[in-house]
Amino acid sequence: MSNSTTLLDTIATNQANKEVVANALFDAASPAMTWGRHASACNALTWAWNGGMYNGNAIANGTATLTASATNYVYADNATGAVSVNTTGVPAGKIPLYSIVTGSTTVTSYTDLRGYQPAGIVVPGSNPYDVPMFFPGIPANAQLMARIVVPRVVVFPSGLTGSYASSVGAATASATLTLARNGANIGTVNFALGATSATFTFGSAVTTAAGDVLTLTNQATADATLGNISVTLTGTR
Repeated sequence: MSNSTTLLDTIATNQANKEVVANALFDAASPAMTWGRHASACNALTWAWNGGMYNGNAIANGTATLTASATNYVYADNATGAVSVNTTGVPAGKIPLYSIVTGSTTVTSYTDLRGYQPAGIVVPGSNPYDVPMFFPGIPANAQLMARIVVPRVVVFPSGLTGSYASSVGAATASATLTLARNGANIGTVNFALGATSATFTFGSAVTTAAGDVLTLTNQATADATLGNISVTLTGTR
């Protein structure tokens, strides 16, 4: 209840159809039950959870098979909300849900690791994190244009949705800049002939770890007029 004078529908002692009011209250509270233990679907070493919505993603009711005679850790992905289980611990940046101790055939005990998050607290994976880059002038052939050390876990979405790139000088011909993480190519920034704004090629989401190095590199043969290039990558943490 929000205070001593409740704003909720309550159940009276002599009321008929109490279950209707109770179910309506449960439905209203259901967002707080996302990933909660789905008791009727739990059996032996099968762990079940309630679905809901997280970070714009629909989470379905689901189950997972626990490892026998071990401590199992149930956690959710900080970007998608998808549930995983392991016996080594909740990975950095993921959302802890349950710690479950099992015997040879059944669950012997479990601890709910979920924490209540008021609306004013940012949920992991939903806090915007922008990485700006700028190269003054016209870059040389294969020029390293930017080198950024990422200080925390950041998820950059497929297609780099929400990211922008532009230049002051228009491209004489189509030009392609390469984005890399720790030396491995992860995408490109593409300027069309005569363009001063770019598109991105980024085939799948990329999750960085603290200390990862992002670089932006010019193509092997520099464009004669494409210069003063700004790129801002938009991710979440």
